[in-house]
Amino acid sequence: MLKDVLSENREVAAKAIQNAIKADRYSEKKKKAWEGINYYKGQHEILDYRLFYFDSNGLLKEDKFKSNIKIQHQYHTELVDQKVQYLLSNPLEVKTEDEQLQERLEEYINEDFQETLQNAVEGASNKGFEYVYTYKNADDITSFQVADSLGVITINDDVDTSKTLGILRYYETTVTNKEDREVKITKAEVWTDKDTTYYTETIDKTTFKFDDTVKPNPKPHIVLEDDKAFYDGGGLGYIPFFKLQNNKYEQTDLEPIKAIIDDYDLMACSLSNNLQDFQEAIYVVKGYPGDDLTQLTTNLKTKKTISVDAEGGLDVKTIDIPTEARTVKLNLDKEAIYKFGMGFDSSQVGDGNITNIVIKSRYALLDLKCNKAEMRLRKLVRQLLKIIVDDINVRFGTKYSYKDIKINIVRETMVNEDSVVANKKTEAEAVNQRIAAILTAANTISQDSKLKLICEVLELDYEEEKKLLEVEGPYNIDDVLPDEGGGIVE
Repeated sequence: MLKDVLSENREVAAKAIQNAIKADRYSEKKKKAWEGINYYKGQHEILDYRLFYFDSNGLLKEDKFKSNIKIQHQYHTELVDQKVQYLLSNPLEVKTEDEQLQERLEEYINEDFQETLQNAVEGASNKGFEYVYTYKNADDITSFQVADSLGVITINDDVDTSKTLGILRYYETTVTNKEDREVKITKAEVWTDKDTTYYTETIDKTTFKFDDTVKPNPKPHIVLEDDKAFYDGGGLGYIPFFKLQNNKYEQTDLEPIKAIIDDYDLMACSLSNNLQDFQEAIYVVKGYPGDDLTQLTTNLKTKKTISVDAEGGLDVKTIDIPTEARTVKLNLDKEAIYKFGMGFDSSQVGDGNITNIVIKSRYALLDLKCNKAEMRLRKLVRQLLKIIVDDINVRFGTKYSYKDIKINIVRETMVNEDSVVANKKTEAEAVNQRIAAILTAANTISQDSKLKLICEVLELDYEEEKKLLEVEGPYNIDDVLPDEGGGIVE
């Protein structure tokens, strides 16, 4: 059982760790996570594409003469980067009315924190979920970094599956064996709300064992050190790993569009292969004395010559490549990638009338995707803010609450500046028309009503303006007139 990882019996725990890591590495969820990472790096399935044919003996052989162009089209990379940058290109802001708390928060919400959030969203998009790990830095201040979810296993309670009992983290490292050869083994850490226990894989990779080289083991979350010894700084009281889910089902952003991207790669590469192969035309040979067509093909490609008998000859045929059907298919695939990948297609042209409404409509799917991501990101940030505020309270003896902090995430889209200017001009004209209408009706309504209407149009404080009028008196434009020389006459 997975819960045996937490057993105080070291042998039982080591065996459970070995089984848990083996099952996790080959799980379907981690397989999908690796696919997401590989496609983000441009390592598509098309790179493993091979061509085969049946020879004259009916044996399947790889065709190494035909063109086999391999071009990966990194739509997944673009879509993930779009999502991350659209969501967090403007730094996340935390605001509070307490100026002293605001100043202290800036020590934590810095460039490193912003980078951690970007890496977490990117990791969750590629792997389905990602973890943020909190720790005390050299200055004894709470800091954060991403913990690769590929090496993290959550240990939940059997009854209440939403309750996390511990975290098993594992990673590979290189050691030297007895023959002075470098071998890779796996290290494991079992995290609880009190401490961390360390295990290591044996060099022969047969089992795990309690790591005697780590002192102390188990180790408290906080370790204090001076010139003489290490001291127990105690546990944090919580498991310092926080999960960011990409969605409810922890599905990667690649899964809905992987098949379409693979199809696009295949269609595009096949078109390139056709253009490459058919540019050399087809050779119709008469009177070739041999039976080995492979030798004939080799001679044509390398020596550019063949021998025929007295009645033989060589006729060159060219074929029109059906590019139109492939082009249509490529466009359909591209449209589907942006649609089901919920991204912004910057190559869209439309009818040339690019208003801000059109731009906004093109961002609709990306907005929808980021709305879902933002909700989960806010939940993560709220958890991290609780840790930050608790740390501030311990350091400065204060009693701040993380609930008093507001989280601002501002997204920016491209805009048509001409449309912005035109809209502002239209708004200004509308305001002028409304004020003109009020002034026209000035003789039929009271001065108080006129002031209220003008304040509404200009978005002024009516009570404030009324007080100023009572103190300063009404202002008449006729009291200030320009003289003929351009000066002011009072």
